[in-house]
Amino acid sequence: MKFIVVEDGLASNGPPIRKLQSLKMRYILGAKSQDHTYLFDWIETSPQTQTYQSQDPDGTIHHYRYHNPVPLNDAHSDLEVNLMIYEEISPKGQRKIFSWVTDIPLFEHTLSIVMKGDRARWRIENETFNTLTNQGYHFEPNFGHGNQHLSKVFAYLMWLAFWIDQLQGLGCKLFQQALTKMASRVRFWERFRAYFLTFKLPDWATLYQAISSLPTVELP
Repeated sequence: MKFIVVEDGLASNGPPIRKLQSLKMRYILGAKSQDHTYLFDWIETSPQTQTYQSQDPDGTIHHYRYHNPVPLNDAHSDLEVNLMIYEEISPKGQRKIFSWVTDIPLFEHTLSIVMKGDRARWRIENETFNTLTNQGYHFEPNFGHGNQHLSKVFAYLMWLAFWIDQLQGLGCKLFQQALTKMASRVRFWERFRAYFLTFKLPDWATLYQAISSLPTVELP
């Protein structure tokens, strides 16, 4: 299976990049100017630096500066990467700047693909970690593995539960309806556990339908 590895600025150094190369994996890695002065000095002074700009129908401007290839740094001058500096300007004039190194050749038709590929990492990382930590799975980013691997088993079980729920969220209409009814995953899991522990349920469909319909009970 072929991969494009997307990581933050901690990975845009010689040893991690050489490791990815040895595994024949493509990459898009964050690269901050303060950490890569050699790299950014190169793109500032090179006459081969190119620019490209596009605009969305809503007025958002996408400005790119890029260079193929550039030496990573003076310690790894034989390791060449492609550098992109991307600036997004909103219709209200708000500016966001990002920069990456990649082994994907940068041309006008690949710039937005590389940009979207890396920026998707933040949404995936943020939403996934937020869900696992705060929305019922109780998974911490620094979950310890311990000495006898019990914590690792728990971590795997949490991930397995999470992926099953992701699949149900994509393909099970009853699950989707129950989740929508509860408005948040935290409330959904609270009701889920309450029904699961209180009633004898013949199947999952009955459980999801009960959450969706929210039956009332008259107390004497």
